[in-house]
Amino acid sequence: MTRAIRAVNTSLHYLAGALIVGVVAITVYNVLGRWLFDAPLRGVVELTELAMVGIVYLGLARAQQQDGHITVDLLYQRLGQRWRAALDAFAAVVGVVVVALIAWRLYVYAGVLEAGGRTTASRRIPLYPFAYLAIVGLAAYVLALATSFVRSLRDAGRREPPTEPDPMWRSTL
Repeated sequence: MTRAIRAVNTSLHYLAGALIVGVVAITVYNVLGRWLFDAPLRGVVELTELAMVGIVYLGLARAQQQDGHITVDLLYQRLGQRWRAALDAFAAVVGVVVVALIAWRLYVYAGVLEAGGRTTASRRIPLYPFAYLAIVGLAAYVLALATSFVRSLRDAGRREPPTEPDPMWRSTL
C-alpha cells in the first residue's frame, strides 16, 4: 500500500512540475508576444492563478512524504526517540483531521461552483474542475499524513542508541 501511495505522490509531483513549466511557458510567450508583436496573450493572469491551484495542492503529498515541510525543531531535537515519534504521530493525526475537513468543505464549494456555472472573467474557464483537482491533492496529502502516522508508531517502538550531548548545549563552566 505504501508503495502505491508513493507512486501516486510522485505522479502528482511531476504533474505539479509540468504545471510550473506551463506557467513559465505562457509567461515567456506573453512577454515575447507583447514585446515583439504588441499582441499579449489574453488571460495569462487567470491561467497562472488556475495553475497555481494544481502546483500547490498536488505538491503537498510529496513534500509530506519526503519530510520537506518547514518545521521548527529547537526543542524537538532535544527529545528522545519515543517523544519525537509521539509528537510526529500527534501532528499526523491533527493534520489528517484538519486536511480532511478542508477537503470536505472544498468538495461542497466545488459543487457550488459547478451548480452556479462560475468561470474566470476573461477566458470563461470553469472554476469547479480546479477545486476538484485541489481535492485530489488533499486526498493524496491525507494518505501521506496517514503513512507518516504509521511510521511514527513504528518508530516509537524502536530504541535509539545512546548519543553524546550536543556540544552547543554543554556548559562552559
